[in-house]
Amino acid sequence: MKISVEKSCSVVFSRYKKESDNLNLKIYGNRIVSQKEIKFLGIKFDCKLNFNILVDEIKERCNKRLNIFKILSNKKWGLNQNTLGNLYKSLAGSILDYSFPCLNSISENNIKKLQAIQNTAVRSILKLKYDTPSKILHHEAFNKLKLLTVSNRLFELSERYFGTGLSHSIPLVVKEYKEGFESRYIEYPTPLCNCYLTISSFFPET
Repeated sequence: MKISVEKSCSVVFSRYKKESDNLNLKIYGNRIVSQKEIKFLGIKFDCKLNFNILVDEIKERCNKRLNIFKILSNKKWGLNQNTLGNLYKSLAGSILDYSFPCLNSISENNIKKLQAIQNTAVRSILKLKYDTPSKILHHEAFNKLKLLTVSNRLFELSERYFGTGLSHSIPLVVKEYKEGFESRYIEYPTPLCNCYLTISSFFPET
């Protein structure tokens, strides 16, 4: 197997600008191009790892699909709420779910950007007014469409990842779970939240 120089590049991940940004790395004598961002498995990683570029890309992709819900939720001939809710999960929710390992570390401001996408879809599906308070909107979304808020959904996916790691005896995921658990307030505690202290006792270094 031979590494393709044309398809290779280098990225220095750091919150601070360093001289290493211009590393003179070579493969087979050919210099590798240095970039500020890179796409790996469909996810964009920026040099500061704040994932602002990724969030903007997700927002753009999801917004293009929101008109579908406005059309299909037409009062005269539109689909029912359950069908529209499942359609949202397939067309827009799946985009968020795919990137969840990275999105768990993004800022609250970026979380709000992603939540705004879901709020727009929920308003169309449930025929809610634009000025409907967020708490009511989220309550209706959960009760009628089984949609968690973006923050809670990301936490739920992280918990599944954590549980799978424990079932395969991979203790390293405990540290990742701890950081995610402490980084953001979760409105709906899950079963693993209650046993977190017990789990940590088995891995005191985490």
